[in-house]
Amino acid sequence: MIVRGSRPPLRPTHPLVRLLVLGTLVTLISGLVASCGSAGQNDFDDLSGRVAALQTRVQEAEDTAQRALLLSVLPALDVEKFHNIDESINNDGVILATTPGTVQRALDVVRTTSWPAELATYAAQWDDALLALLVPVLDDDAESAGRPATIVHAISHAIEVAVSAFIAGNEIPPPPALDTEHHHESEGDDHDDHE
Repeated sequence: MIVRGSRPPLRPTHPLVRLLVLGTLVTLISGLVASCGSAGQNDFDDLSGRVAALQTRVQEAEDTAQRALLLSVLPALDVEKFHNIDESINNDGVILATTPGTVQRALDVVRTTSWPAELATYAAQWDDALLALLVPVLDDDAESAGRPATIVHAISHAIEVAVSAFIAGNEIPPPPALDTEHHHESEGDDHDDHE
């Protein structure tokens, strides 16, 4: 299915994460209710500490689930694929037969992934760039696809680094400012050995 048009709003939490958190909360609350029924009045002071500890555990479970979901996104961000698309279009003037499917799959992934707030700007930038590339690629217009292919290639590097940093719990670099014609070349391209 080819998707054209504006991107849907980014969802704050994936349904799988919600289900995991809901199941954890139900289990924790039922344990609290059971302990409250047998506890005396003096034990209620202890409940505040227990609730805080449970909230921490729920947050840790949600963070772990978010990282696991983002691991599944990395194959769609395959930098080498977008490097090859960029090279094919800009060096050879050719849109490969696999290019529309690769771009559409990446667009589907970016639109169906629950991006954390720290990566929302990257996701929006990736969505816009993929859509800008998809249109000329579907029209088999290599000339019009040149600049979008370069931008998608540059963003693929940046978003791969950002997602990996998020998964590792490291600081996420700011999204690239793609306002120059030679942005990607100025950063260097370490994929020349893949050709």
